[in-house]
Amino acid sequence: MRKLFYYLVILACSSVVIYGSEGLGIISDEDFKQVGVSDENIQKAKVMVDKVSVNYKMLLLEKKQLELEVNKYVLEGPEANLDKIDVIFEKIGVIETNILKNRIRSQIQMQKYITQDQYLKAREMAIRRLNSQK
Repeated sequence: MRKLFYYLVILACSSVVIYGSEGLGIISDEDFKQVGVSDENIQKAKVMVDKVSVNYKMLLLEKKQLELEVNKYVLEGPEANLDKIDVIFEKIGVIETNILKNRIRSQIQMQKYITQDQYLKAREMAIRRLNSQK
């Protein structure tokens, strides 16, 4: 139940941030359009970034919860709880592995919408734009 609540809160917050802002990070939609990315691909990329962000935050929350559980067992006496601590560390390792796997998969998926060349060109344009505003 707690995980579901965290998921809903993160989803709501992330959606507001992604859809309330234009572009991805410092790169605006206009920057992407100028390098040839279609509106449809920009929107698909935003949705994907939103999903990836929510998934990443959920995994981090789960990892943090497990770390707190380890701390509890350490305070209760690490020698008596060593087997439980070992199991939790294994679970943390699985979470960290999933984070890395998801990162690679999301990069591959993102390149279906915005190529690496388009991203680099748009990023360069965004940096120039931001520097000129200073």
